[in-house]
Amino acid sequence: MGRDPLMETRARRRWARTLLVAALAGALASIGLIALAAQSTQSSDRLTAPGQGATRTTLPPSTVTTAPSPPYSVQTGSLALVDPSRTTPQRGSAPATPGRVLTTEVWRPEGAAGPLPLIVFGHGWNSDPDAYAPLLEAWAAAGYMVAAPVFPDSADTLPGTPVSDFPDQARDLSYVITALLHSGEPIDPARVAVAGHSDGGSDVALLALNPAYADHRIRAYLSLSSELPAAVAGPWDSTTPGTLLVAVGTADEYGLLPKATQVYQTAHMAKALLTIAGGTHLGPFVRTSLQSQSVRAETVRFLRLALGPGEVTPISLAAALGPPPDPSINVTTGAG
Repeated sequence: MGRDPLMETRARRRWARTLLVAALAGALASIGLIALAAQSTQSSDRLTAPGQGATRTTLPPSTVTTAPSPPYSVQTGSLALVDPSRTTPQRGSAPATPGRVLTTEVWRPEGAAGPLPLIVFGHGWNSDPDAYAPLLEAWAAAGYMVAAPVFPDSADTLPGTPVSDFPDQARDLSYVITALLHSGEPIDPARVAVAGHSDGGSDVALLALNPAYADHRIRAYLSLSSELPAAVAGPWDSTTPGTLLVAVGTADEYGLLPKATQVYQTAHMAKALLTIAGGTHLGPFVRTSLQSQSVRAETVRFLRLALGPGEVTPISLAAALGPPPDPSINVTTGAG
């Protein structure tokens, strides 16, 4: 899909890149995963590429003297994970390469007591995780560890021309779950969610609805401005454990309102659909408007229920999500 106009004009946030755990590289290497640390910096420089002498840094000691509570301050970091079992396809003039380097941006709630729930996020075509910083930061501030890989096929920060690759990107999300669960970070394996926007939302739909891509470690799915990818074979009738949230704007530039609604209708699980009156493709999730803040608040409400104790039902979803903070958001709930 094309980039939302907001992506063309957004101001790049500048993050301090730090390694989250000093022992991470050794822990991942023990299961065949590779992690390289980014040098701590106040610029927006990317992670040092493999083989270029990346250095390891550690987080400074906390100065918090009392137990913090949401909203948390947010720490950020960057990891490079490598899956040697799959290839990266050609990107226009950039040739195909063996393996998949998954530079993964991490947002972590500072001082939150572990084990932490984990959200792995997939960005859209011709985009990258920084385009979604307001959304990802909101989740981390609410107490979630958030990990967002830069897809080697479709990111806008890599050489060549972005391409769509839904199957491998869905598997990338599962791979990042595996990496983080083996990283030594205090992550709760029973509270794992995947989320994505646009093509990334379609990757999430694959994990939730297509039995060939099912990952039963996942309990919550957030599929934003998405569709069922036409180039991927079904069936789309997987009865997958978990809870699904689909969100889409009624003014989506790419006509995704009916297609995202189809994702919701196809799901055989407890599910909710947010339709955002006048909402565009990306704006409802990242802007500073009351509507966008309300959409982000609704996603946090969903996560608290979906990753919380007890069974999720259409009734409990309706109670958790309604009434929305902004009346332009309509909530529909159901079950498969």
